[in-house]
Amino acid sequence: MLPDHVKRDGDGMRIDVVELPGQLGGGDWSEALFVVVDVLRLSSTMVTAFANGCEAAIAVAEPAEAFALRDELPNVLLAGEREGYRIDGFDLGNSPFEMAREAVAGRTLVMCSTNGTRAITASRAGAETIVACFLNLSAVVRCACGTGRDVTMLCSGKLGSAALEDIVCAGMLVGKLVEVDTRAQLTASARRALEAYGRHADNLARMVAGCEHGQYLTSIGMGRDVPYCAEVDRFDLVPRLTNGTIRAVRA
Repeated sequence: MLPDHVKRDGDGMRIDVVELPGQLGGGDWSEALFVVVDVLRLSSTMVTAFANGCEAAIAVAEPAEAFALRDELPNVLLAGEREGYRIDGFDLGNSPFEMAREAVAGRTLVMCSTNGTRAITASRAGAETIVACFLNLSAVVRCACGTGRDVTMLCSGKLGSAALEDIVCAGMLVGKLVEVDTRAQLTASARRALEAYGRHADNLARMVAGCEHGQYLTSIGMGRDVPYCAEVDRFDLVPRLTNGTIRAVRA
């Protein structure tokens, strides 16, 4: 009998949405394709870094892990935040506007964020992990369909609470996947995410600006990140986790 997360011949893919990493529980995810979503801002920052020539990225949950890797590995930059602000001792924060080509081209980023990198580390329980946001949405759809696996969107949330912008992005991914695979089977949570996208599809920028974290980023002087992270299909690449290291692939 095939595991639940492997697509069956003749059946549509199974699409699930997990709103928080803590909801994964102790199930067997060993055959899952995880699509990690952190619109504000880890996914958006990582995609932008790769678009500007970043060679590789490593996601860690805690700053201490990042500092240890900098001591071990050549040519790395530490990039990350706590509560939106650059971590003391890091080279870069978690803003896509800090990922300029002159800063990141040819470099490996060790990334640590309040929510997004924790979701990536949790996704290591699966068979494959790719990273999604609005900026690379269509590329993610093509990549996910190409794996032949069922798909689980893993939203990062914020401090243990679900994040509207992540759920809406996951819902948009669900909708695009259903357009490709009309036999797709949606879980209840995938249907809720698709409905959330439907409520905001006419103005994603307004949704991202008005969500709790969008407003918070604006309040701490990082407001220009918010509309940028709401742009759809700016880039045609997908960060993919393999053996602990994330590299960009073309869908």
